[in-house]
Amino acid sequence: MERTATLTSDYFSWKAEVALPTGLGGHHRLWHAYFDDRTPRHLLAGFVTALVDPAPVSRGHYDVPHSHLVRQVERGAQGDQLAAAHEARLKASRSAARQARRSAAPTTRPPAGRASEAATAAARSR
Repeated sequence: MERTATLTSDYFSWKAEVALPTGLGGHHRLWHAYFDDRTPRHLLAGFVTALVDPAPVSRGHYDVPHSHLVRQVERGAQGDQLAAAHEARLKASRSAARQARRSAAPTTRPPAGRASEAATAAARSR
């Protein structure tokens, strides 16, 4: 992190950069960020807070640049465990749907209303 400011005004800027040595005396920049006096203070504070947070960053397996420099640890369910849990959810959902269809018994009576009452009265008068 580097802060630049002028003595004659309130202007300032921040430059954050992460680089790796190339082995030939130079550096290969991985990422950089620039902020100036127009950057809202809460965004600058949020960036710096995230930058110094010691908690590990969750990334996909093999989705880490320069993986030889970091240690990856698998956490949570993996492969076959995820597939089995998904299959169990699907079976439970199908079972619940079948149960709902069984409990919804069809009715044999016509719906009540003026039209059905008139049809019943006409049938009686014959």
